[in-house]
Amino acid sequence: MNLNAIRISGGYNYVPRKLFLVMKITTFLLLISVLTVSASSYAQKITLNEKKAGLDEVLAKIRQQSGYDVIYSNDVLEKSTPVTIKVSNVNLEDALKASLLNQPLTYEIEEKTILIKMKEPSFMDKVKDVLALIDVHGRVVDEKGNPLPGVTVKLKDESQAMATDKGGYFTLKSVNENAVIVISSIGYLTKEIRASAELGTISLEVSSSQLDAVQVIAYGTTSKRFSTSNIGSIIAEDIQKQPVGNLALALQGRIPGLYIQQNSGNTIGNVRMSVQGKNSLLNGSDPFYVVDGVPYPNNNNSGLEGGITAGGGNSTLNFLNPADIESVEILKDADATAIYGSRAANGAILITTKRGKAGETKVDLNMQSGWGKITKRTYDLMNTEQYVALRKEAIKNGGATISSTDYDVNGIWDQSRNTDWQKELAGGTAYFTNLNAAISGGNENTQFRAGAGYTRQTTVYPGDFSNYKNNVLLSVNHHSTNQKFTFNLSGNYLQDENNISTGDLFQVALTLAPDAPALFNRDGSINWSPLPTNPDVYTFNNPAKVVLNEYRAQTSNLIANSNIGYKILPGLEFKTNLGYNKLEANVENLIPITYYKPDGYKSRGAAFGTNTIASWIIEPQLTYSQQFSFGHVEGLLGSTFQQSKTNLLNQNASGFNNDAQLENIGAASTITVVNTVQSLYRYSAIFGRINYRLKDRYIINLSARRDGSSRFGSANMLNSFYSAAGAWIFSEEPIMKFTNNFLSFGKLHASYGTTGNDQIGDYNFLSLYNNQNYSPNYQNTTGLIPAGLSNPYLQWEETKKLNIGLDLGFFTNQFFLNVNYFRNRSSNQLVSSPLPITTGFTSIRQNLPATVQNTGWELTLDATPYKNGKFNWQISANFTLPKNKLIAFPNLEKSSFASLFVVGQSITITKAYKFEGVNPQTGFYQFLTADGKLVSNPSSLNDKTQLLSTDPKWYGGISNRFSYKGFELSFLLQFVKHALPNYRFGPYFPGFPNLNLPANFTNRWQKNGDNGLYQQVQTSFNFITPFLSATQSDAAYSDATFMRLKNASLSYTIPNYFLHKIHIANARVYFQGQNLLTISNYIGDPETGYGTLPPLRVFSLGLQLTF
Repeated sequence: MNLNAIRISGGYNYVPRKLFLVMKITTFLLLISVLTVSASSYAQKITLNEKKAGLDEVLAKIRQQSGYDVIYSNDVLEKSTPVTIKVSNVNLEDALKASLLNQPLTYEIEEKTILIKMKEPSFMDKVKDVLALIDVHGRVVDEKGNPLPGVTVKLKDESQAMATDKGGYFTLKSVNENAVIVISSIGYLTKEIRASAELGTISLEVSSSQLDAVQVIAYGTTSKRFSTSNIGSIIAEDIQKQPVGNLALALQGRIPGLYIQQNSGNTIGNVRMSVQGKNSLLNGSDPFYVVDGVPYPNNNNSGLEGGITAGGGNSTLNFLNPADIESVEILKDADATAIYGSRAANGAILITTKRGKAGETKVDLNMQSGWGKITKRTYDLMNTEQYVALRKEAIKNGGATISSTDYDVNGIWDQSRNTDWQKELAGGTAYFTNLNAAISGGNENTQFRAGAGYTRQTTVYPGDFSNYKNNVLLSVNHHSTNQKFTFNLSGNYLQDENNISTGDLFQVALTLAPDAPALFNRDGSINWSPLPTNPDVYTFNNPAKVVLNEYRAQTSNLIANSNIGYKILPGLEFKTNLGYNKLEANVENLIPITYYKPDGYKSRGAAFGTNTIASWIIEPQLTYSQQFSFGHVEGLLGSTFQQSKTNLLNQNASGFNNDAQLENIGAASTITVVNTVQSLYRYSAIFGRINYRLKDRYIINLSARRDGSSRFGSANMLNSFYSAAGAWIFSEEPIMKFTNNFLSFGKLHASYGTTGNDQIGDYNFLSLYNNQNYSPNYQNTTGLIPAGLSNPYLQWEETKKLNIGLDLGFFTNQFFLNVNYFRNRSSNQLVSSPLPITTGFTSIRQNLPATVQNTGWELTLDATPYKNGKFNWQISANFTLPKNKLIAFPNLEKSSFASLFVVGQSITITKAYKFEGVNPQTGFYQFLTADGKLVSNPSSLNDKTQLLSTDPKWYGGISNRFSYKGFELSFLLQFVKHALPNYRFGPYFPGFPNLNLPANFTNRWQKNGDNGLYQQVQTSFNFITPFLSATQSDAAYSDATFMRLKNASLSYTIPNYFLHKIHIANARVYFQGQNLLTISNYIGDPETGYGTLPPLRVFSLGLQLTF
């Protein structure tokens, strides 16, 4: 290895002597261990004969002949002129003097190192510089010629800086005519220009670098380069590659720290979402949603109590059209979330919809159609022969005989049938269609976008079940010619109509006897399978009756936002954000008389539900942004006034005279109010933020918020939250310039602060009552029963967040690594504690001195391994290693929560029995007690010695994108390590009528001495205690680690020369797939778990046109 020449990228004129010392030591060791270099001295002779050669070439020859190391920077080389020299056998110093003749450079020799540096200016040079000072004028515009206000214009030596005015103009006073001017703005490529009195119009190009892309933050924007926060983001291009109706599913596997679990493959199923873990003992972990500056509900809006859709309720993100989304930012640390105060303890998700852009009016059309089926990860169940044998064995073991009502085994049902009910009930094809159209455009002052969308989705279940969505959107952005006044307006309205089954037929498919009769008669009617000997008796409670259950849900979602601003002074702007959201669901669940088995209980009825959440928000703000010679300063001062009303009413109706009356609740003879809520939530705050950036490498960001919430009593209504963050872009340090060819970007950032949580529901500090709907009542009047005791001392939960991050870019940011460590501690936990019955109340909402900690590591690698004009390859990988732990809970063992939590363990743990297989003598499951004994009836209080958790141990994703000319192929791999309940002890009692079982139930105990996988089967209740204990044991859980090919997309952009003739600006055809392949040892789907419809494997074809 030869270290005789070192070239330093960037400019500086002085190298510390410590660096020389390090270099001398390093050079000495290398010379000893690796190289053999002959000794050199000042007396060594140099011969040079060059004509108009570069200085670097001349210095290289001096190095070769002298054996000395030569150090110089890029700036030094740029200021040199071509060298013409002819010397023979001169000493080193004479050669250097001749080489630097008439150059603005000098040299310094220490030991065996030569440093080439700039000459110190003489007195006369300084006089000349003063005489050469000029005023520099110019204007900065974008690629389309629109002025760019607020662009930073500074001298490279940072002695002077300013920002462009509303028209993009700037003037720098008294500038040396040899100075270099640096022009930069977030989202654009930085440009350097030699000073001139009239620079004219300077056009900035939009940056393709992720470092300079605009990143949305709370109440503003920044770039990844200057951000002090831990924020993840996804753009429209990645969202639209996935054929999903729920925006949350487009985020899966793409953002570190964001965990999303699909609870059902049903098209309207809910999802579980958390940011950096679960912070509250008993409250939800959903993050705070903000759509175009408007807070958006994060709870399920099912319309009926307890949820009325498969998968646990309809996710509110289902009521946003993914095709309308421009970007999604996930705010994780205190620096990003503290300014949202008590609403963002669980993180925040900022959703920005698409806007119009200046330019010619264009029309975008996107047409997509596809289909989906359940994956091959179905269950291996008993066939009819195995099932009938098990049933007969269970009847015998229970001391009974086959009865006349045991239709599945007494010969009434055809035992030659062997139906795959998974195929029959959930093996259909779900179809979907997406149509989206938009028109956009505008000029320098006003831009607009208007669009509409239509979506239709069906299910894999039998019957005509579908979900329709229609939406319209409009946005207008305007600023006055003098750039002082700005006005932005956006509105999005979506109407959803859904009649998809209220139950999960997939679970029915797992338990229905394989010899059960056909679902439908030949004429298409429901087959109740009448008894051959008595046609008035029916043998089959047909699960296909759901097709007769008329379920209808209509949900509307309106989001409107307006932002009005006025620039009072240069850099000082007053603006107000106005927002309104109304999310309303109306549900009817009509049960006609034909829904019931003809010889069974029959009572036509209906359930009606309405749920409306209407909220408005007003946020006046004062912003300040100015570039000074000492740095860039941004300030924000604002306040929030928010109100949200919830009106919920769920009613059951019965006593209708006929099925035609079911839609009219007034025709019912009995109406029962199941649940009613009328609540008002008021929230106000004052907040502020200061951001200071020095030399574009030292950044400080401070934010604070004072919140007031109506969810607490007057004594604790107010609370304060804050954060402090800093970042150091160390790659911009002069001493680091020599690494630029390798380490192109390096930033260290850290933040600490507090956020709160008031997400506990309304009026919990007051005494609460529920309806008493059960008989007997008082004079046919519904009464009230106490629900919760008042607590005027209720306080806020508080989360303290620490985040330390490192961003590294290599080889001009072709490889970009981001590493974050987080530690979040949530204390003063809000819980609902049970009360003794003697108090008259069931519970009280209170604060507990418990502390929940979430720690973890987040890693992201973005790389462009190969890129040229035709073929490009991009890869993005993320990995999260989280850990949840209860670190403090004083007197836990004496509290009512002792059976739920353990200090030092995750708050999601389940205490379980230690399963020890089947007792070969008794044939029942046995368990190891706390004192080491084997029993079949363990104590629920003392013997649950195993601690199990379904928390993810790690998760992440890897995406790849390949493009060649007009072709593009991309795919996403998602991976998760976690545990889930397994199929072994499902929702069945083995041996009971019409309940099929996993095929491996053939490996069961049947006689004394057997070592079966399962205990003996019975139709009596003797076996229930050990069976139920097994469902609460460690054997009921399995490792569900998986890797899934979550998405793949192949597209082709048709060349323009084919399109011009038919007046089409752009055209793209694409083929997409979702949930294509899953690798896991878990039996069943490793995401949704046992007994739930798995995510569908989806394929789609689409065409995108721009006119």
